[in-house]
Amino acid sequence: MTQAISQSSLTRLKRYLADYRPQLEKAIAAIQILETQGSDANEEAFTQALADLHVCATVLESYSEGMVDAIDQFTEEQPD
Repeated sequence: MTQAISQSSLTRLKRYLADYRPQLEKAIAAIQILETQGSDANEEAFTQALADLHVCATVLESYSEGMVDAIDQFTEEQPD
């Protein structure tokens, strides 16, 4: 029974990771643009990267909560 529960928890965790990763990659790309553009807020790329980062952070916040729950559940079900 524990193996089935752990597999279910692992599947849930993998789903969260699959959803989390693309947003995280977009956020990292936006951060890189912000770092290379400096503080030139007049640049369209800088402004777009800032907007993209804001969206990613908003999306990642809710996914992070679910992922923490999934990690906790998976961890709790592991044998000692």
